[in-house]
Amino acid sequence: MKGIYSSPIRVYLLLGALALAGIFAGTQLPISLFPNSTKPTVRLSINYGSQTAGEFLKTFGRGLESQLRSLTTKDAKVEKLDADYSSNTVNYDIEFHWGVEPNTALREVQNAANGFLARLPQESRDTVNFWLRNRNSGFFAASFYSESRDLDALYKYLEPILTPRLLRVTEAQNPVLWNPNEKEIRVELYPDTLAALQLLPRDVEETILTSLGSRAGGVISTGNSMMQIQMPRQVGGIESLSNLSVLTPSGKAVHLSEIAQVDYGPVSMGSRIFKTNGAASLILFATPKPGGNVKEMSENIIDIIHEIAPTLPADIQYKILVDPSEFIRSAVNNVLHEVGIAALLAVIVLFLFIGSFRNVVTAAIEIPLSMVLAFLLMRLAGMNLNLISLGGLALAAGMNVDASVVVMENIFRHFEHNPGPHTPAGRLSIVSQAVSEVRFAVIASTIASLVVFLPLTFTSALSYAILGDLALAVVFSHGFSAVVALFLVPTIRLHLMNREAEASIPHSPIEKFLIWLENTYASLLSRFIRNSSIKWSVYAGCLALLAGLLFFVLPRLPKEVVGTPDTDWMVLAMNTDGNTLVKHMDLKTGEFERDLLKKFGKDIQYTFTQIEDPNSSVVLARLRDKKEMRRVWKEMETTFTNTPTTFFWVGPWNPSELPLPNPPHMRIAVRGTNERERAYTAQALNELLQEKKAFPRINTTPNVQREQVLELDPHQEQWPALRAGGSRVAPSDIADLLRVGTTGKRIGFLTIEDRSTDIILRFPPFSLNAVEDIEATPIGIGPKLVPLKSLASVRVKEADPNIFRQDEREVV
Repeated sequence: MKGIYSSPIRVYLLLGALALAGIFAGTQLPISLFPNSTKPTVRLSINYGSQTAGEFLKTFGRGLESQLRSLTTKDAKVEKLDADYSSNTVNYDIEFHWGVEPNTALREVQNAANGFLARLPQESRDTVNFWLRNRNSGFFAASFYSESRDLDALYKYLEPILTPRLLRVTEAQNPVLWNPNEKEIRVELYPDTLAALQLLPRDVEETILTSLGSRAGGVISTGNSMMQIQMPRQVGGIESLSNLSVLTPSGKAVHLSEIAQVDYGPVSMGSRIFKTNGAASLILFATPKPGGNVKEMSENIIDIIHEIAPTLPADIQYKILVDPSEFIRSAVNNVLHEVGIAALLAVIVLFLFIGSFRNVVTAAIEIPLSMVLAFLLMRLAGMNLNLISLGGLALAAGMNVDASVVVMENIFRHFEHNPGPHTPAGRLSIVSQAVSEVRFAVIASTIASLVVFLPLTFTSALSYAILGDLALAVVFSHGFSAVVALFLVPTIRLHLMNREAEASIPHSPIEKFLIWLENTYASLLSRFIRNSSIKWSVYAGCLALLAGLLFFVLPRLPKEVVGTPDTDWMVLAMNTDGNTLVKHMDLKTGEFERDLLKKFGKDIQYTFTQIEDPNSSVVLARLRDKKEMRRVWKEMETTFTNTPTTFFWVGPWNPSELPLPNPPHMRIAVRGTNERERAYTAQALNELLQEKKAFPRINTTPNVQREQVLELDPHQEQWPALRAGGSRVAPSDIADLLRVGTTGKRIGFLTIEDRSTDIILRFPPFSLNAVEDIEATPIGIGPKLVPLKSLASVRVKEADPNIFRQDEREVV
């Protein structure tokens, strides 16, 4: 050790080089909201087409579930599979084990499913969607809106400006300016005209599909060249689609415009609506690439927005809805704040006990240096800077000064017992001896502290996601603090020493008080040891206090996996029943939003509304002061109470909250072979718990509310005679006709305005609103028009319960 302390330049150069390397490593660490450890979920969504949920489950669903559930590779393994078979779409949620790389999970699901999906009908294959539900990476969101432009005009203005710039953000994965005002090509058939011409929806569908395809006619040789023969598609736009010829059974050709209205406009059913401060909005959305720097991504996108903002017309406004860099900057500032407090307290305590500012600085340098050196190991361990790892560095900051204090105090003690003056060799010998005495104690003390955190670095799954990065950051930083204390602190101390410093050993400014405290403690301890009655009284009192804490205080402490960080976002979620169009929910949500602003307008900066489907919506309200969260939360719950037709949920929303599993307080699984009995049992339990008000929120998966369905029963005795008479109508045509007449049917797509646009075959809106309308639907049979009820009975019956399967077992 003498050789090290006698050459301070070598120590300074070595630790200086390591510190510079640590600073460089820190700048290279990826920055994200949360640790890299993930538990990805991939969703696969498929529309049944003309099948029912039960039919799809029997023909395709069980096989696909088995294929997905058994997915196991060296890089990914499925932990759980949920399959929710709703009225027209099935959603498979494939949940993987912790630690699986998200893109690997998505790729493995696609590879496992693609071969099976090839067996689906074309209509279902066209609706297949895969997407990754990985929330750990964070996301950026901003809205653009205008009081005087509609969304299409706004998108047409902003898209050419924003998209080229967004694509240059290298950290972002497919950033997009999204226009929720989706378009479709509507072919609205005239039911009476269709029936009079003996046409069926399938005739129109086949004609349109044929016109959308192009054909190759071979190749011919002309001289030295080869020419390909091509027949381009007949339809390239709305006008050519309207002029398309449809051949009737009688051999007459009619234009599509004679039997249908063909137009291009906003999606009439199922579109989303986004609003900022009540104005329809475009959404700029971006997520980082796997392992990407979400802070850099967000800051680059904000720079782009700020760059174009001065050039935008006055009517175009924007709001930054979610900015992960804001939370990361806040975390960095919190770490600096905590480190500053730790350093200040260390300086104050050291000064009070040592009495020399120069010596205090010598010990306090350990805090930032240990943190910088920790970046080296964090880089080698593949960690990133996130809310958890930064919290670990802040936690270690207060611990890191301990070793330096021990080393410094022992050096002072040796010089106090060996008054000078000393030669340089003598000072070196005293410092070396002082450090040697406490060297193993410092190492043992550091290891004892690290033993608490080290096991957490070897955990997996949820434990590692919460505590792994924090533990590693503490281990790395605190481990380096011992190195700094044993090498740098003695070297600096020896370097600063001179004869004048030795002449007067520094003393604490509160030394008299400390001496009195020592004497008082020694006296009290002596009395305690000698007096058995006091000892047993203290023992009994400690046991009683411990029992009181265990039985009365501990059970009353709030329990949660991880504390919820502060936020200034409130969410008001609404669910209702009976709406058929998103516009209906938009009207209801607008009323609730006006009520919200009327009562809480002074507390709210702005609102953002998201309407996903006809019966659910969310209003996000950003508060002016997050300190008012509790008050506003409580008052909103009082203002928006549940009714028989509308269910509200009020609470805080924090995009920087670690997305951990949030299991329910109670979960009841109802199994059995009879799906209707499962649903009835679950509904009875639900009603009982609601009546008892057992929990503030109760829901069932799937929905077990008893719903009704219209069942068609073809008159079987009529069909042979109809076919013998040359009728083209089959029972399947009736179902197809009603599907087109109610929900509509996607039959293909055209490219309009550089966007792939669906072609929807349907009847005019609200043509079929009641059972009577369906029964009266005209169908052409030979020269006659007959109502649908003459070919099939229409009756109302209780619908089969929705199907929910977990790991290939049906359950509610």
